Amino acid sequence: MGDLMGQPANNSAKVIILEGAMRAGTAVDSFRLKVEEGIRSGQPHIVVEMSKVTSLDSSGIGVLVRSLTQVKQQGGSLKLVAVPHAASQTLKITGVLRLFEVFPKLDDALNSVVT
Repeated sequence: MGDLMGQPANNSAKVIILEGAMRAGTAVDSFRLKVEEGIRSGQPHIVVEMSKVTSLDSSGIGVLVRSLTQVKQQGGSLKLVAVPHAASQTLKITGVLRLFEVFPKLDDALNSVVT
């Protein structure tokens, strides 16, 4: 089961840290709620730190893509950080990796947020 936290990184971006399996159920639901919370609180720029993600299924991919669409509709962005090789390969095979800006380090992603 995935575990995640969300905390404001600065006034312009919300950081969500994913851990474990991003699969249907609690992990995906929690992530979706954190993104919605960011949008409601005026932080449509989301940075997703993924270094501790152990697996990613179709539900995990789906929530990332839906979240990207949601934040873009609000003038925001969703950036991925430290995507593990296995998750990166899954995103690449499904053709969705190209939709995201991907950064090796959290600071790089945060510095790229333009408000």
